[in-house]
Amino acid sequence: MKVVVNALQYKKNSSGIGVQIRGLFSAFAALSEQPCEIVLSADSPELPVPEGGNVRVVRAPCRYGQSLRRMRYQSFGLSRRLKGAMLLTVDSKIPLFPPKSCCVVPLISDLALFRLRGIYPRSRALWWKFQYRLLRRRAFRWLAVSEFTKRDIAQLFHIPPERIDVVPNACAEHFRRVGDPAALAAVREKYGLPERYVLFIGNFNPRKNLRRIIEAFDLAKTRADLPHKLAICGGTGWRFDPEKALEGVAHREDVLFCDYIADEDMPALYSAADLFVFATLYEGFGIPILEAQNCGTPVLAGSVTAMPEAGGEGALYADPLNVEEIAAGMLRILQSEEEAARLRAAGYRNAARFSWENSARLLQQAVTRAREEWEAR
Repeated sequence: MKVVVNALQYKKNSSGIGVQIRGLFSAFAALSEQPCEIVLSADSPELPVPEGGNVRVVRAPCRYGQSLRRMRYQSFGLSRRLKGAMLLTVDSKIPLFPPKSCCVVPLISDLALFRLRGIYPRSRALWWKFQYRLLRRRAFRWLAVSEFTKRDIAQLFHIPPERIDVVPNACAEHFRRVGDPAALAAVREKYGLPERYVLFIGNFNPRKNLRRIIEAFDLAKTRADLPHKLAICGGTGWRFDPEKALEGVAHREDVLFCDYIADEDMPALYSAADLFVFATLYEGFGIPILEAQNCGTPVLAGSVTAMPEAGGEGALYADPLNVEEIAAGMLRILQSEEEAARLRAAGYRNAARFSWENSARLLQQAVTRAREEWEAR
């Protein structure tokens, strides 16, 4: 049975699902036991695939930025590739009328759409919910990026847990600690960062909890006269206004907003930070936690959803709804080199539990299981 991977969401400057597509399916391509097509948008970056193997990359007749054309191809055109095939797709992205002979296996990153209100534009949320309704009727087996997401799928969609396999996320191998002072100075100069800073990386959308993170940093600065600035790095998201987020903040000049960070600069950016804070409201996994840990940066993460599962013993946790608790966590790490050193060491150990190669092997096992059960129906 041929496997078709819907990777249309892979784009330049990817985060989240794009990082997952690049890491997981590149590793999967290296060990795939069956013929496989990975479908990319016309302008998606190259995806490393071994030459002469079972896997080939197919380009769709639409660019990523052509949202309507991409949606139309995904809803209708993709079906032509799926007769007698297995469709591996990220989240809810399947054709409206996949062939009856197609075995649909979605890989779910998170279900924040159903757990948090107001985090996506209404039109987009309605379309995605419609797609999930279709998916619930057509999915043969399910994949989840964490045990937390597996529980969410089971609870929200009433899927038996034995029909859900966990294929965890990881981070790229180039995320390693940068110790060269010249390289660290160069990345600080490039992005206008000071010698001492607290780092946040992610899209600026409501579930990233940036207002409370800023308030907590402001409180920590007030209590301890910290020399640090807060560097918030990532793409501007829906319903986020930096000026509004800084209203009433006493140390607003110490909050810096950076645009998207080039992938090659990320390890140095993490390595130069004294603390990485990721106290978000909801994560299906939390890849940035592993990136920071691999770079030897102490991590303060949210105590909810999948973040404790991803961060393990290599992070300090705080209730993302409690500004006082986030601020206390910041101070505990920034004011104690012993605590920071403990988290660095524990972070390295935790991040070593995850790799895209291990996840690709789990994916291959899940694909084999789904194929055998599909053929035995």
